[in-house]
Amino acid sequence: MKDRYIGQSRGFGFITYANPLVVDKVIEENYVINGKQVEIKRTIPKVSVQSRDFKTKKIFVGGVPTTIAKDNFRKFSKYGKVVDHQIIHDLATNHSQGFGFIIFNSEQVVDDMLVTRVI
Repeated sequence: MKDRYIGQSRGFGFITYANPLVVDKVIEENYVINGKQVEIKRTIPKVSVQSRDFKTKKIFVGGVPTTIAKDNFRKFSKYGKVVDHQIIHDLATNHSQGFGFIIFNSEQVVDDMLVTRVI
């Protein structure tokens, strides 16, 4: 993706695969582009989000203070069993980027959180 005004890279991009099952394999690998390790994430198509057909066990948590440890994400276990949690850090400096992800054991937990507007 490029900045529309100055034409420079915004530091991220998207790839669409013909077979969505390939994404799981791609995410498991480490990649280096132009000498920098890059982070690979799954995206949710806008059409799926709008139609509410998309199911996921993973939530995004933004606005996280940089002083918060990832173990604080365990507090989300009051909504359901937390399988994994992480705060994203800058690869070069290891400083928190102020957001993270929580993966629950069930898609139903995330659905329930959305219905009750917890997230």
